[in-house]
Amino acid sequence: MPLKNIKKFLIVGLGSMGKRRIRNLHFHGQYRIIGYDISSDRRREAKNKYGIKIANDLKSLAKESFDIMIISTPPDQHGDYIRMALKLKKHFFVEHPTSDDGYEEILKNKNLSIVKAPSCTLRFYRPIKMIKDILEKGKVGKILAFQYHAGQYLPDWHPYEDYRKVYFSKKATGACREIFPFELIWLNWLFNSKPREISGFISKISDLEMNAADIILADLKYQNEILGSVIIDAISRKPYRTLRVLGSEGVLDWERFDSVIKLYNAKSKTTKIIAVPKGHPEIGYINEEEMYNDEIKVFLLAVDKKIKYPHTIADSWHLLRTLYALEKSNRTGKRVLL
Repeated sequence: MPLKNIKKFLIVGLGSMGKRRIRNLHFHGQYRIIGYDISSDRRREAKNKYGIKIANDLKSLAKESFDIMIISTPPDQHGDYIRMALKLKKHFFVEHPTSDDGYEEILKNKNLSIVKAPSCTLRFYRPIKMIKDILEKGKVGKILAFQYHAGQYLPDWHPYEDYRKVYFSKKATGACREIFPFELIWLNWLFNSKPREISGFISKISDLEMNAADIILADLKYQNEILGSVIIDAISRKPYRTLRVLGSEGVLDWERFDSVIKLYNAKSKTTKIIAVPKGHPEIGYINEEEMYNDEIKVFLLAVDKKIKYPHTIADSWHLLRTLYALEKSNRTGKRVLL
């Protein structure tokens, strides 16, 4: 489905994700980009590396100088830019949040005819789409329960900068606090449901020099009765993204870094190995670019009114409420209903 026309973009935040979004737009032939970051070094880097225009002050930008906002700041800074987009009636795409700042205003403006798109990158990741198809076809029978583990040593996230100075080492925007609801985006989609009950632990158990938690252990009960166990950590010296789905007729196993999906059939007692094609990460990055390109394409198609964007603000708000419920369980030691 081709993109309709060329548009004008304002990208707020020119760190790792902001630069990625510039590449995504370039991939789709969109070059009319203005970039803004509070850091003059990042503004200069983005201008020199990608040839985009730079705004040194958002207040000086004319409303007509952009059609669409992409908000790629640290997650605790989204609110002001969401309010800016709403006030100017601009379509906006926003990276995954750790705070509901700005959500009240979005809900008050729910009838505003603009696309309000929270990121849902992993729904576009090829192996996850393959797993979705396998489960939808009933290859493991009725889904009963799952285990999921996502872990990576935090200093390895951005080896080019001091992790202690980056937002993901801060308590409010810590890596685990960000990643837990981020992973639930695609897990909820995979199982066609949302958590109804949650309990678990959030802790700091390593010697990493930060205030943020470095591990989350959560037990979930979904609205459709599926049970789940999720571990998110920032301490694993070997990176993992591992899923096991238990079904009435089989088991699905996936470890992202093995690039295969294993499908066990209980009737034949055999395991089918399904190869997962590898994508193409940008130099210096771990994650493949393809899913980010696909995500932005879907956003642009939604702006063109070709399709509906698949992940809503209401979905994102439920993910935040799930995170808050887990934090309440950690404080009280009790299971919490959503």
